Amino acid sequence: MTTGTIRAKRRAALCSCALAMAMLALPAAANAQSAATPAQTDESADDPDTEIVVTGTSIRGIPPTGSGLISVTREDARLIGAASTPQLLATVPQLNSFNTAPRVSNGGLGSFAPGLRGLPSAATLPLMNGHRLVSGSTQQTNPDFPFIPELAIERVEIVADGASAIYGSDAVAGVVNFITRRHVSGLEANVRYGFADDYQAFSAGAIFGHDWGSGSFVLAYQYQENSNITGADRRYRSQDFRSVGGLDTRSTVCPDANVNLFAGTIYAAPSLEPGVNTCDAGAPIDLLPQNRTHSVFASGRQTLSSAVTLWADVLYSDRRDVVQAALPGQTFVLITAANPFFRAPPGTGSLFGYFDFRPDRLVGDDHFDQTFRVRTGDSTAGVDINLPRDFRASVYGTFNWSRNDTFQPGINTTALTAAAAGTTLDTALDPFGTGTNPAVVAQILDNPTDFTNRQRIYIGAVKVDGPLAALPGGDLKIALGAEYRRETYMQRGQSGGVGFPEDLDRNVESIYGELFVPIFGAGNAGPMARSLTLSLSGRYDHYSDFGSTTNPKIGVTWEPVEGVSFRGSYGRSFRAPGLRDLGSTVGSYYAAAALVDAFGARDPARGVNQVNTILLFGGNRDLKPETARTWSAGVDLRPSFAPDLTASLTFYDIKYDDVIGTPSGLGALLFSDPTFASRVIRDPTAAQLSDAIANTVPFFYTFSAIPTIGNILDLRQGNFGVRRTNGIDFDLRYRRTVGFGAIFGGIAGNYILHYRNQLSPTSAVSNSLEAGIPRATLRTTLGFTAGPVTFVNFVNHRAGVTAPYATPTGTALYKSGGYTTVDLRLSVRMPDLGFMRNPELGVQVNDLFNARPPFFPGTDGIGGAYNPIGRYAAMSLRTAF
Repeated sequence: MTTGTIRAKRRAALCSCALAMAMLALPAAANAQSAATPAQTDESADDPDTEIVVTGTSIRGIPPTGSGLISVTREDARLIGAASTPQLLATVPQLNSFNTAPRVSNGGLGSFAPGLRGLPSAATLPLMNGHRLVSGSTQQTNPDFPFIPELAIERVEIVADGASAIYGSDAVAGVVNFITRRHVSGLEANVRYGFADDYQAFSAGAIFGHDWGSGSFVLAYQYQENSNITGADRRYRSQDFRSVGGLDTRSTVCPDANVNLFAGTIYAAPSLEPGVNTCDAGAPIDLLPQNRTHSVFASGRQTLSSAVTLWADVLYSDRRDVVQAALPGQTFVLITAANPFFRAPPGTGSLFGYFDFRPDRLVGDDHFDQTFRVRTGDSTAGVDINLPRDFRASVYGTFNWSRNDTFQPGINTTALTAAAAGTTLDTALDPFGTGTNPAVVAQILDNPTDFTNRQRIYIGAVKVDGPLAALPGGDLKIALGAEYRRETYMQRGQSGGVGFPEDLDRNVESIYGELFVPIFGAGNAGPMARSLTLSLSGRYDHYSDFGSTTNPKIGVTWEPVEGVSFRGSYGRSFRAPGLRDLGSTVGSYYAAAALVDAFGARDPARGVNQVNTILLFGGNRDLKPETARTWSAGVDLRPSFAPDLTASLTFYDIKYDDVIGTPSGLGALLFSDPTFASRVIRDPTAAQLSDAIANTVPFFYTFSAIPTIGNILDLRQGNFGVRRTNGIDFDLRYRRTVGFGAIFGGIAGNYILHYRNQLSPTSAVSNSLEAGIPRATLRTTLGFTAGPVTFVNFVNHRAGVTAPYATPTGTALYKSGGYTTVDLRLSVRMPDLGFMRNPELGVQVNDLFNARPPFFPGTDGIGGAYNPIGRYAAMSLRTAF
């Protein structure tokens, strides 16, 4: 059977499945105005031990005062049909990964960590059962989101509010807490297979648990894999935007060379007639990489006495990505008539040419396969001790570890230049075909980037919490805690034959406290004062590598009448510089005067006479933490006249200062903004030049014969940026029991009112809503349960984005259309089948109408984030034994 026949049969099956589900969906889609979740069957609702897992507070048994809580339950996850935590989070409108196919960021180099409300991912802190996680990134040491087996997730709670007063660094925009199951009886398993055009995915998992009264144990495992999707697999991509006033962005560095004689005419191989070869550089590149992931989770608890309980949680994941990456184009390669493969353009009689070409014929393919293997482990164990007067002490330790093995093939430009200058068939480069000697090809391809990065986190902590005094409104409660954390980062390997060893570490000492004050409650409630609670919290952190920071927070929740609650919060948060922000290897890069434009190093003060320049990139020991001021106000409704309805509305405002970044790529702003004045050293002294070279790792230039240097540009990390944003989160849910079962629906989302950005405190203010960030995201849900059948319809919408694009005369703004997809889910609980108990068959179709991503005259013709998978159908089976 041919590949085309297989694809045709898949499409036919998919269309049949989609048509059947669409017919079922018509009543739901016609009224899809709101999103809600079905009944929340939280197995731990009656488990007293779950009170220790509270997101946004250190005190047992109370919700986060003053802050809203976004929750995704186990039943939600079951209905959504997400095979992984990234896919589950892609259904939350407040997260940047909403309605995308989440993947490892930075092409496999970095972590998976989507941010909140358009803010950077590093400003959101992920947790597992309230505890800090490790990063698997090669670039950052901020925590990653965990790859927890699907069956092990109890719920996910998101506090979209500054929370450094409780958790310390990284909780600027909020926290995402993954809460795992603790009590499972017997064995459960699931399996899922899905496909789309040029794509398929498979996952299978199981969970086993046992509860013996005084203790319990849970063990879960999941395997996932998916194929890749390249740019060529999606025909909606475009790179020529001249028809809408843009530029032709197709590459001129292609498998067939372009030859420049610097006489005003370009000649295109293979005929070498006047003209320019162009090609789609993104066609062979992955939009979604091939992935394989194993994940294992284990959890155990044992009560030793009425006062002492031991517990431990361990998560291990092994993720391998194979990324089809672009071949590095070779430009300005000088080949003369001495090379036996040289051909002069007809009629020119030239004895030389500068060749631009993509090395497909040397590599034997149109891409490089880069591999990234990330293994992470997160483990926490402790003891809970019940003290007199209902106080509890928790003493615990955390050991988290990760290893990232990166392999990226590369081109040895020195060997290629030597081959270009070769004078025999055995030594010369063939720029037109496959005539290059295999031994020479091997030398040219012998230039990999091969790194191993290891990170470790060690934490020792103690916390005491409980009721301090009885007040008329309830118990005055307090929590006090202390924490010691050690972080390490190690890098070994080489790039281009040059090693970049790094050994970085830091120690963090923290103390924190929280006070919960019930001003009004059941004992002293009055008119318009059914309940009024106040929370005061603060945390002090001392870092061994940059100093100390103190962050307070205050929260208030007021319930004037039953079913109506108003809340508000104000606080300070921070993000500590990552270890690599501070200490990564500083590299010095040489830009010849004629090439400063390519490096963004054009100095206006030099006019047309640009100068040789050295650029410094890397870490900066003088960094200080990013800081933020956050406040929010909201209302939660559960009206007595409509007990099946819940609604919440939150206004938030965030001012984010000292954002860490690099001044590279700022062009003229680098030379004119007073903030960057110290980063530009014109006409450096011999001592300054020597210092710039001696303390760095030369990479692009050996400095064996230093030319005259006119500028040194210090482009290392710095505290430059200022961001300010505010907006509204909303969530409306309705669920009602009816004769045949239940109906449910609602709408949830985020609307950004303002998002201002400054590259430095003294630079002009720009509007990030005109720089590619969508103003609105929302998700609606409408469904029903009838006996063993549950059907639900989701609609996901991301507003169109406005962003600048290049024109022949400069830049202009373009507003793309919105991106809307429709998802359908159908699940059927079947009677017991032999040894299978409560089997459930599920069918899902994501992006039912195969929505075309919005057009934009740049970035491959796509406006904003989207899901490259397109229409996707899957079947799943879930059962207990």
